[in-house]
Amino acid sequence: MKFLKLSLAACVAVCGIASSASAQDLEEAIKGVDVSGMLRYRYRDDRYTDRNYVKDNSDKGAARHQWRADVLFKVPVADYVAMNLGVRYHNPEQNVNHGNTYPGLDKGLGSGKDSSFGVGDFNVVITPDFTNTTIKAGKMILTTPLNDPLDDRGTGILAMNSDINHWTFVGGAFDSWSIDDFQPGYVGAAAGNNTGGSITKPLYTLAALGNYETSVGNVEAQVWGFKIEDILDSGMFLQLGFNNSLFHITGQYAFANLDNDRNHILANPAVYGDRVRGGADLYTLEAGVRFHDYNVPLALKLGYMGNTQDSYAVSLDNEGSFNKVGQTWFENNATGISISTLPIEGQSMPNNHQGNSLSVFYGSLNYDILDNLNVGIEYVNGTNELKYSATNRGDIDFQEITPVVRWQYNKNLALSAYYAMLTTDRDKNVTPKHSDENGNSIFGDRDSEDRNRLQVEVRYTF
Repeated sequence: MKFLKLSLAACVAVCGIASSASAQDLEEAIKGVDVSGMLRYRYRDDRYTDRNYVKDNSDKGAARHQWRADVLFKVPVADYVAMNLGVRYHNPEQNVNHGNTYPGLDKGLGSGKDSSFGVGDFNVVITPDFTNTTIKAGKMILTTPLNDPLDDRGTGILAMNSDINHWTFVGGAFDSWSIDDFQPGYVGAAAGNNTGGSITKPLYTLAALGNYETSVGNVEAQVWGFKIEDILDSGMFLQLGFNNSLFHITGQYAFANLDNDRNHILANPAVYGDRVRGGADLYTLEAGVRFHDYNVPLALKLGYMGNTQDSYAVSLDNEGSFNKVGQTWFENNATGISISTLPIEGQSMPNNHQGNSLSVFYGSLNYDILDNLNVGIEYVNGTNELKYSATNRGDIDFQEITPVVRWQYNKNLALSAYYAMLTTDRDKNVTPKHSDENGNSIFGDRDSEDRNRLQVEVRYTF
């Protein structure tokens, strides 16, 4: 990591030179600065029946207000060097009781103490004139297919080169990075859930991205490679797709050779378990048609997601760039699904010498009532199979139906809403239902749970 540290020091030096410039009027200082960003408000209302498979559970859900603002300042290029500064505010947990039992009511009933305000991007961008290359150093968004492009950040260097027609080559090295939804338990890392904690394990990535326009449509391909000390011996993400105005088809495949020495990562292996070792993979296949060229404003999409290895823990963030539809079936205790290699809330990841498999069919249908008003419905049906031993294994079957409405009021302001209805059924062998007076596990009959979520979003982009 000596090269990385030297480059970061150079970044700091550039910042110091800029700050030592003579004072000037505000109007002159901000001339040419490009400002972009987003303001977003969400109202989310979750309702549960028999939550966590507990019959007549008193936790019936809660509603919350969520506020977010992201602003990115891009200083114009001077002598092939520019600077980026991103400021973000995210307050995801402002709960409103609405008469239901819900832990955390001390968080302000929708208007209490603010949280999660800080700097999301702080980097220097170098663009030499003798090559089509961009070098970025500092704190930045992790724009890999294994990350969330809104919340995941890394501190390091990223280089992109497009000297060869139709191809972009990427190389990155990060000495620390953060994932918004991982749970506490990593050595050298603060608590997760968007609190600003980071993982201090070096992350390296190399990629090649191709794009070819043909007479019948566009062909695109991606090949990514990853390595993370003590977490991922090696990982890859492959994508191949074709699209035109009528039809698209895309295939994705990810493989992760998970590090065997898990005790270097987990602060408390007794709590988090000895995570799945060896190979994990996940693939998706999606196809869709749009009939807009025939004056029928209708679009249909169908897809499948599954795995062939002992596990499907292939990503860093719990969703990444994998194709799917639906709003609630990922990352909750009902389905137990998480594709992250890190401890994530709501997953049921087996331990070493165990495994799980995923089989998910999905589809969506969208219709443009007006040029700026779209209605649709999303459907997901799948099974999460958990294998703890030859005799102790079981399925969690789930189905989600979600109507969606989207209204693009103008080019900046968009409003959307959905109502997700998730039903799950769990085999009795997945987890014990309760214990008897002697501490012996008792397995009940097949359990079920219902989760409904209403979300309304107002988003302003500039």
